[in-house]
Amino acid sequence: MFQEAKIERLLKSLIFIGLLALVVIIFSQQIKFTSSDLGRHLENGRIVWQDRQVLFTNFYSYTEPDQLFVNHHWLSGVIFYAVYLLGGFKLLSVFNILLILAAFSLAFNLARRKAGFYVASLLSIPAIFLLSERVEVRPEIVSYLFIILSLVIIDSAATSKRYGRLWWLVILSAVWVNIHIYFFIGLALIGFKAAAEFLPPFSRPAGGLKDRLAAGWLAAKPWIKTFIYASLAGLLNPNTWRGLLYPFNIFQNYGYEIAENKSIFYLGSLMINHNFAVFKFLLLLLILSFLLYYLVIKKLNLFELFLALFFSSLAFFASRNLSLFALTALILISVNLAALRNYLQAERPSLALLWRRSLWPYGAGLSLALILLALPYLLTDYARQGSFIKNAPGWGLAAGSTDSIEFFRERGLSGPVFNNYDLGSALIFWLYPDERVFVDNRPEAYRYDFFTEIYKPLQSDPAKWRAFSDIYKFKTVYFAYTDSTPWAQDFLRFILADQDWALIYFDRATVILVNKKLTTADIIKESSLDVWAFRARLRELAAQSDQQAKFQLGYLAQAAQQPDLAAEIYQGMLFANPDNRQVLVSFGYLYAAQADAGSLNRSLDYLRRALELGYELPGLYDQMGLIEWQRGAYQKAEAYWRSALKLDRKDAAARYYLDQIKSLQSQGKLSLPE
Repeated sequence: MFQEAKIERLLKSLIFIGLLALVVIIFSQQIKFTSSDLGRHLENGRIVWQDRQVLFTNFYSYTEPDQLFVNHHWLSGVIFYAVYLLGGFKLLSVFNILLILAAFSLAFNLARRKAGFYVASLLSIPAIFLLSERVEVRPEIVSYLFIILSLVIIDSAATSKRYGRLWWLVILSAVWVNIHIYFFIGLALIGFKAAAEFLPPFSRPAGGLKDRLAAGWLAAKPWIKTFIYASLAGLLNPNTWRGLLYPFNIFQNYGYEIAENKSIFYLGSLMINHNFAVFKFLLLLLILSFLLYYLVIKKLNLFELFLALFFSSLAFFASRNLSLFALTALILISVNLAALRNYLQAERPSLALLWRRSLWPYGAGLSLALILLALPYLLTDYARQGSFIKNAPGWGLAAGSTDSIEFFRERGLSGPVFNNYDLGSALIFWLYPDERVFVDNRPEAYRYDFFTEIYKPLQSDPAKWRAFSDIYKFKTVYFAYTDSTPWAQDFLRFILADQDWALIYFDRATVILVNKKLTTADIIKESSLDVWAFRARLRELAAQSDQQAKFQLGYLAQAAQQPDLAAEIYQGMLFANPDNRQVLVSFGYLYAAQADAGSLNRSLDYLRRALELGYELPGLYDQMGLIEWQRGAYQKAEAYWRSALKLDRKDAAARYYLDQIKSLQSQGKLSLPE
């Protein structure tokens, strides 16, 4: 018996270490500095003590410097900058890992105390995979820790009836409101607990309204008071009441749509994201756990139900919240299963004993087996498909992240700089105070019509680009070509062909062009890249790059009207992995842009292979329908567009093409067999 207990303790230790190892692997991804918010946070931490205007205005932009802005994350910038000074970007990566390990460990421990070690460990595996949706160094990670910490404090106070512990939530609120906008979730958790305590006595049929209100108040009093005090503590920020109410106002001035704020239903029709399937699996387990709880206990657990509805809704309507859902679902499912276990112990002791005896050998074995399968899968994921490890493994900045700014400084380049949304935060860190940016990745810091009337139009229309160039006197274009928006793609194509601008630099993520009229001849002569220099440098970069960077360079080659060079890159990638769906799709779109019959046939072949490998998206069917239409195979084109609608009933492209078919048929210009 003693030996068996010793073996079980050893296995539990191995399982928990394995779970932590999975978290570390997922979060050990290099920082893509040119498309992250980190640069701006670091600059906030550096200058907040020098100029307090950074707390209240759009401080870094030359286009809209007076626009009011509530800097709700300034304290996280101070923390990040202190870590950066101590150990640079690598220590920031380690710090980020420590934060998520703390959040996960707290969530796991709470789940373990509720439902037992093996239930918690099995539930942790899909939850950890879902954490891969949000691995960047962001203030958001601090919110994850504070949310789980709040749940731990609430659970501790509720179970022990020691309500003095709730003062920790008030202190937490005062700090949190200065770190990240998700501080409102902490207030919501307290509010949900107050409601869950208030409603049962209030809803009892006996007694009058006054008596029921009194009963509800008595039950919820410590929670209501804590909510009030925590809300007042939320006023302790530089923007006082504006800062406290900002979570309810931030989207009122959003003129720029961000993928992370889109629902999984919308994004699911545009991309293959395995985390969406993991989310649905965890959501199903969560729903089943509530059904089991209700069937067995015959009542609703209001607090956990409120939490489940809240965090599920957050995840449904914004993909950025999938990781947060993972941590909370781990706890909520465990709480429901714990109630089932407690019921069995009280009412069905024989079943409870069977549960306990089954979990030790089978739960331990299954947990360990899944971890041993997951570890090598994650370690090789980036090199294969990048399903969960989307950035290069490692700590610190991705390779070549600072090459472009070193070039900028060495050549003595200057502004006004036109940059795109993605690159704004990196340029703030690199260029301020010598230069200010055209835009950065804070939609709320700019007027709504800045994006709709200036930013997007000048990238979509060469005539408007020239008009705004005259207004702003752009001297340099510093652009992250990894931006996949339609306007960014349009801009890259026409700016590379514009004779008034010279391409003088590009790397795996950025391009730099200079205005020939406003730049000295020496810089242009020394650095300008003609077609052959462009091809040579792109080949050199591709030879040194990982899979993700190769895709980016292939896209740049296409934008520069060098499709053969893109095909060369894709061919090398396909040779290394013939079943790489993303390469097949890239090849398909590359050949679809060419009008000759041979290229169209090749395009269809590649796209069909991608479909066979599971790359089913409405856009892919739309593209195949267009190709068949060009080939004169109208019936096949219609079939593909109908397949697109089966995946997404709102697919605008497919509906438009099918409407065009109906119109042509009604005019007698097209006849398709029934």
